[in-house]
Amino acid sequence: MSRGLETYAATANDGTLLLVCDPDRVYNPNVSHAYFLSRFDDDQFPQQVVLLAATGEQAAFSVQNGIATQRDADPAEWAQLIDMIEAGGQIAVVTARDAFTLDQDALPGLRCR
Repeated sequence: MSRGLETYAATANDGTLLLVCDPDRVYNPNVSHAYFLSRFDDDQFPQQVVLLAATGEQAAFSVQNGIATQRDADPAEWAQLIDMIEAGGQIAVVTARDAFTLDQDALPGLRCR
């Protein structure tokens, strides 16, 4: 049986969003250990990140060193994040001082819940 992490990356001119998922429960048999990393060009990490879809959905996360984990996130916010990424389209990644926009292809069936 092959087990491992699934990684999805989206990059814009001003930053990157990296989503790492553990659908096979490699690190914890009971819950997925998924997280996302947001990085801006200046390599400084925000404390709060909000993702906004062009269709109006949004999800807000507290982050540490640019990382928000599924374990520490509000379940409704995490579900909204995954819904936005699955649907694709334009997604803005916004902090108190910076923002960048991703043009994301749809990723139906994303295994990060």
